[in-house]
Amino acid sequence: MIKTIIFDLSEVYLRGLLGTHEILSKKLGINVEALDLEIPEMQSLFEGKIAEEDYWKAAVRKYRWNININELKEIVRSNFREIKGVRKIIEKLKKNGYQLGLLSVHAKEWIDHCEREFDYHKLFDSVLYSFEVAVCKPDKKAYELILEKLKSKPEECLFVDDSPKNLASASRLGMQTIRFQSPESLIEEFNRLDINTK
Repeated sequence: MIKTIIFDLSEVYLRGLLGTHEILSKKLGINVEALDLEIPEMQSLFEGKIAEEDYWKAAVRKYRWNININELKEIVRSNFREIKGVRKIIEKLKKNGYQLGLLSVHAKEWIDHCEREFDYHKLFDSVLYSFEVAVCKPDKKAYELILEKLKSKPEECLFVDDSPKNLASASRLGMQTIRFQSPESLIEEFNRLDINTK
């Protein structure tokens, strides 16, 4: 019996870094395939060990980009936006009595912006970001921490994420999982599991 539903944030509720590469490649005049934002400093950013400023400085240094740091910050923020239809689904789940959690790998400065801009965090009973605990999915500790906050057992939980490796880790702990592809397919999956979204 599913009592708790835990959501990922980026590419599930909000569009995250997906699409940033295209904007940057045009701005910098370089091939999109040559852009890799997942430099070692990204892990440190997500674990709350360095600031966003330090992350972008490292990227500029590594790739010798001719761009202002503040411009990079703005490009990322302009790419964050709600995925249409997901908020409505979450609101219905909340109304129907499901306990809701959010487990996200993210940077503090980006979350400060997103919470102000989209005010989504109030929809959830508990929220856990990687930068707060220095632990990122798919590390099982991340899942254990959100379960602890929610006071939930894995077998009573459903985890929604777009990443197969994150879903696999949740599954190993005993949670049921759904891979997010679209709001429409999410409703279909919920219906299949007899989870009320009406």
